[in-house]
Amino acid sequence: MDDSIIFIIAGVGLLVGGYLVTRSWFWLIASGIGAIASFFSVIASIIHFQILGALGFTLLTFICIFIFRLITDD
Repeated sequence: MDDSIIFIIAGVGLLVGGYLVTRSWFWLIASGIGAIASFFSVIASIIHFQILGALGFTLLTFICIFIFRLITDD
């Protein structure tokens, strides 16, 4: 691949990424999906008796929910 094509793709990616970072709906979706994924990881860790993993994922779930609540201003 030509280097200029890589730079163009990287530039477009940075522009799109810069746009998304400034939008609150993007962070709502990201923290909501993160909270859901963490919750399911908690359930999986409990089923497999990995207690420290379950505690860590529980903390991560609470952090994602806290971020979600900060963004929505509830």
